[in-house]
Amino acid sequence: MLAPVSLVMSFPKAFSSRNLLTLILGIAATVTLSGAAMPAAYAQPKTAAPKPAKQETAAESALPAGAVEYNKGVELFQIAQVQNEKGNSNGQKQLLKEAIKRFENALSKNPKLVEAQSNIGFAYLTMHDYRRAITAFEKALAINSQHLNTLNGLSTAYAFSGNIDKAIQTFDKLTTLDPGNSQYFFNKGSVLQRAGRIDAAQKAYEQALKITPNDQRTLFNMGTLYENQGKLETARPYYEKAKGVEIGNTIGLEAIRRMEIIDAALKESKNPVEAKRP
Repeated sequence: MLAPVSLVMSFPKAFSSRNLLTLILGIAATVTLSGAAMPAAYAQPKTAAPKPAKQETAAESALPAGAVEYNKGVELFQIAQVQNEKGNSNGQKQLLKEAIKRFENALSKNPKLVEAQSNIGFAYLTMHDYRRAITAFEKALAINSQHLNTLNGLSTAYAFSGNIDKAIQTFDKLTTLDPGNSQYFFNKGSVLQRAGRIDAAQKAYEQALKITPNDQRTLFNMGTLYENQGKLETARPYYEKAKGVEIGNTIGLEAIRRMEIIDAALKESKNPVEAKRP
């Protein structure tokens, strides 16, 4: 059976003098789980002139308590991602553990820093420690019960740990809080599809495509959903829309391969005698 494309996670941004309000409101950029880009570390505005050390310290003190430690944790998270891309899993794990310590230090200075607590959850999730990830995300939700990144991380942790019902419940809350975000409907559909709940998965994907009609991941997953049911002629148009030959576009290349397999199967089914001749 064909597997659907993996889930998508979100990571909060680091503190900067320009995105501070965005962070307080709990809004963050989204990234894919595979090859996930880490949040950017703290930086002064590009237009700012170099300042003496004492003035830099004053600038840092203008940020919320714990921001400096938080940003150091983000930086370690970024380096850990590079180590993962190099295949150094042990190095990645050690960096993530150090990042967790930084986030914990930030929380000791500012217990309401939901982004730090949420990032602890993402660190454990990256290490596949789903139990600790769930605990960390639940603590973040105790700070802000509607923090979208945390809810997305929690639902993903539930899904990876095999707790499908809780994953779906959390995705339902996400789609209620942010009904215009196709990512959440895609994630919900992916979990449902892997759990064999085909009708519910189809509805989730259809909702995702209403919001983002050309989303390659969702189109590909719809193709796999129909192909797994033997509905080849229905699956093919989704692969057609998802195809792509760009370097690194693994989903697009796989869509082309699936189309070729479907075309061969359809040809054989229409001309079984002809297809069997040497």
